Amino acid sequence: MRLIWFAFVLFYTGLNDVLAQSSLHAQLVELEKPHTKTFVLPMSPDAKTLPWRYNPLTPRFSSVATRFDYYQSVRNGLYNTFDFRSGPEQLRAAYVPRSSWLGRKWNDEHFFEVIDTTAKEKDVWVVINPIVNIQGGGQRGGEERLYQNTRGLEAHGRIKNLEFYTGFFENQARFAAFQQDYFHAQGELRLNSAGEYVVSNAVVPMGGRTKPFQETALDYASSVSYVRYTHLLGGKYGKALRFELGNTPNFVGWGHRSVLLSDNSFNATAFKLEFEITDKWSFTKINAKHLNLMRRQFTTAVEPPFEKKNYSAHYLVYRPTKNTTIGLFEATIYFREDSVQSRWMHPLYFNPIPFVNTAVFGWENQAAKSLVGINFAQQIRNKHLIFAQFATDEMSTSMQYALQLGWTWSDAFGLDNLIIHGEFNTASERMYSANNRRMAYTHFNLPLAHTLGNGFDEAIGRIFYHYNKWYIQLHAVLYQADQPMENQTHLFTERTSSAINDRQRVSYNEVEMGYLFNPRTQLSIFARGVYRYSAGETQGIQTTALFFLGIRNRLFNQYTDF
Repeated sequence: MRLIWFAFVLFYTGLNDVLAQSSLHAQLVELEKPHTKTFVLPMSPDAKTLPWRYNPLTPRFSSVATRFDYYQSVRNGLYNTFDFRSGPEQLRAAYVPRSSWLGRKWNDEHFFEVIDTTAKEKDVWVVINPIVNIQGGGQRGGEERLYQNTRGLEAHGRIKNLEFYTGFFENQARFAAFQQDYFHAQGELRLNSAGEYVVSNAVVPMGGRTKPFQETALDYASSVSYVRYTHLLGGKYGKALRFELGNTPNFVGWGHRSVLLSDNSFNATAFKLEFEITDKWSFTKINAKHLNLMRRQFTTAVEPPFEKKNYSAHYLVYRPTKNTTIGLFEATIYFREDSVQSRWMHPLYFNPIPFVNTAVFGWENQAAKSLVGINFAQQIRNKHLIFAQFATDEMSTSMQYALQLGWTWSDAFGLDNLIIHGEFNTASERMYSANNRRMAYTHFNLPLAHTLGNGFDEAIGRIFYHYNKWYIQLHAVLYQADQPMENQTHLFTERTSSAINDRQRVSYNEVEMGYLFNPRTQLSIFARGVYRYSAGETQGIQTTALFFLGIRNRLFNQYTDF
């Protein structure tokens, strides 16, 4: 039945931004040779290639993807972060200059850019852009206006082997009722006088903690920054080493979702090491500080801090051929704090060898909890990408698992710029949860992997097509889950506790049409319609119809398609 359901969705609809979910910065080429781009950034409105046309079908990705890099790379022409011969100045020559300063900034250029044309390989540059996401709309039958009002500023640059980025974003928004209910349910937890946790201040995925605004709206701010240094090894002891310190979101996989690690939750401060060993082998190590948004009971601070936990990940990739990628993934959550006690970092938090942590800790003990998985992709004839993931965090007492199967078809049916994508995701009832709920596979009270948490079967279909600067994208999500989004107790309570199921069947359908003004800044105008149908055992049938108009820079993924 699941396969029939999945096939129906593939037939029905398709892709939105699957390109942005491919690892860009890790797609290394032979560093001693000139870099060759398979797809190029459009140089004029008449160009046949847009940023979305960056090849999503080359699974030669070495490490954990930072989806954020996709947008920055497209916007700055950095198709390969390890190739220091690329930069904004390489794209400028192909542009047809517009007559006015406003015309150039609106359609072709960064708002502010400084490029040292005298530097060797022209590898010294800085760009600064304002960021906007302003959209307004409404809900059928709703009395209040829905809106998103985001303003921000970003700066991105490189000085030879050193790259940096910083951005700050201020937001006010009123979301649809089903989204607001979920955001409020995931809010921070405070102990009351009776010793019970109560929820306050909603949490927005990739937006962070909020405060009330205009009674029914939310006000929140976020920032992203990183510093990266890349050292080219010349092949004797490997090909390249890259060190990164920052809080960019990470993603593993080629799908819209990931069952290993996704950018669904919120930014986390992390140190990342990437080692390109050979053409066939690469390795990534991540050490991050995560938070359970549970206020500590005893503190001398003005405001009680949140409980900390540590997160580490190892990702070892093997490419037997240029079209095949096999990745082995291990993640460990370390207990650090609860409401009254604290622990030092465990020494194995710094362990660089994959699967040692799982061998030492088992699936879970008092100090840590482990998750392991595999990530696979196979490119076929440069047009098709078949991908799969499997993850587990318990095989001793009861088998807990998550699985993804997917397919992407570029230039479908021989039509240039048409991309079709479909995937199926499933997770068992207690996957990602823990015997000690403070070690659940979460951050900021949000799932670290799949948006739906656990206990679900999901099929996704997406279609994307563009002509010159016009585009249309269709997006459908069909899923059944053990619990509604605003009551994910299977994920946030102890694995051994009992929880009452409230099975849901949801159909989420979205269509968006737009016009891309500036490929560098991803500035576009768009119109989007959403129809959602849900049927629950206790909530009954609910329908939601939304419509929005807006202008935005496309910078981050924000998952509200549930």
